[in-house]
Amino acid sequence: MTHPPEHQSPAPRGVTVLLQPSGKTCVVPPKPVHVVLAQLNIRPTTVLVIREGGLLTPDTALKNGDSIIVRTVVSSG
Repeated sequence: MTHPPEHQSPAPRGVTVLLQPSGKTCVVPPKPVHVVLAQLNIRPTTVLVIREGGLLTPDTALKNGDSIIVRTVVSSG
């Protein structure tokens, strides 16, 4: 059995999600944006989903190691 060299970190698993404005973070399995939002009980029409400064559409596939921001854009009253 071989072990990876110590200078190599394992590949990141899952998608890191930062929820704004709450500041909460979570890690979810890589899926399309609309599936991730459904898992988090978030209506797609109430948020912007951002990766590396660009907006994502609901059908965008997320992959292991991605970090996204889910920013609420609708006031909850």
